[in-house]
Amino acid sequence: MEGGILYFIHYGLLLVFGLLLSVGFAGIRGSLRKNGPVLAAVFVVCGLGQLAAYRLLDEAWVWKLYPLIVHAPIVAVLWLYYRRRPVTALSAVAAAYLFCQPANWAGLLCAMLTDSAAAQQAVRIGVLLIVGGFALYYVAPCLAEIFQKETGSVWIFGSIPMVYYLFDYTAGVYTDLWIANNRVIAEFMPFFLCVVFVIFIMVYYRQHEKRADAQRREHIIRVTAQQQAREVEAFRRSDREVGILRHDMRLFLSSLAVCLEDGNIQKARQMIAAYCTHIDGTKVKRFCENDTVNFILSDFAAKCAAEKVEFLCTVEAAVQTRDEILFASILSNALDNALNAQSLVAEDRKQVKLMLKQVDGHLLLSVKNPVGKIPAFVDGLPVAQREGHGYGTQSIRYMTERLGGKCQFLVEQDVFILRVVL
Repeated sequence: MEGGILYFIHYGLLLVFGLLLSVGFAGIRGSLRKNGPVLAAVFVVCGLGQLAAYRLLDEAWVWKLYPLIVHAPIVAVLWLYYRRRPVTALSAVAAAYLFCQPANWAGLLCAMLTDSAAAQQAVRIGVLLIVGGFALYYVAPCLAEIFQKETGSVWIFGSIPMVYYLFDYTAGVYTDLWIANNRVIAEFMPFFLCVVFVIFIMVYYRQHEKRADAQRREHIIRVTAQQQAREVEAFRRSDREVGILRHDMRLFLSSLAVCLEDGNIQKARQMIAAYCTHIDGTKVKRFCENDTVNFILSDFAAKCAAEKVEFLCTVEAAVQTRDEILFASILSNALDNALNAQSLVAEDRKQVKLMLKQVDGHLLLSVKNPVGKIPAFVDGLPVAQREGHGYGTQSIRYMTERLGGKCQFLVEQDVFILRVVL
């Protein structure tokens, strides 16, 4: 009698277990008040279906009809009531079925060791409670996120529990192939896991590359926006200075007129020279004919002056590239990295050397700067010394490759060198 009671408790608990896990894996959120009536209705329908099957049929037929009695209604509720995609509903139910297997295995092991039906059911119930709590608390949030992704990813992740579900029923419920020691059947699951693993690697790598590409694009957009903001600020600063010059022009001319009326030619000359020097200071220094590159270099020269870093710039030809925005991002990243590295260099060694020249139809960019600590290199890229850094060199390589060029990072005698050929 004890074994019989535990038997029905186990299968009732198994129904609750499968229902809650299926709902959790499908990402159903909400309070018990909201979802309770629906889940209770599904439990009653499935429970009554099981009881009716047990009254009318033997246990073997109950297990053969179990997918129609229990699993199909849960899939229908997830799909039609909770508006989950069919692949998500199928994957969630198949995953919940997969999580039933630890309890079944533990029960079989106990039965083999004790030869007691009551002990077998008790162990199944205990393991089911432990696995259910763990799955609901730790696994369900992860699977819910995965099953909300695009359909292709859900098929990849859901294929393992779904194929196991079909395999278990085909080889163990509807036929006796599993018990017949058929070698082909025994080797099917390892074969399938190998295939799924290969597919998973390929899909995951492709998704990872897409995500990395999106992050690089975001970085390019951010750098471009920052550069445009610098250019706008440079225009505004120049416009303000020109406005001040216009305002002061009247006072200057009045003072000059007074000097000339008094015959003070020497003082008038000094005033004119000082004013010309002041006007020259408002001009944006021309490093090259390319306006975008010129603004980058002018802004960087101002930064170097503010931080007392020597900036040596050599531009031997007009800068022409296939994509001006990408090249501006490469140049900005390279110069910013060089300037950041000067914080670890002694005052008398702080220096950034830039060279831009056109050779045989290729644009050559070289940036050299001393380093206080020689970085380690991985896959040809320097490893960032501080957390949150290192994206600049990755972006330089990515954008250079986008332009069909090559880049090289190296250190020679405590001098970090970047070479880019486009």
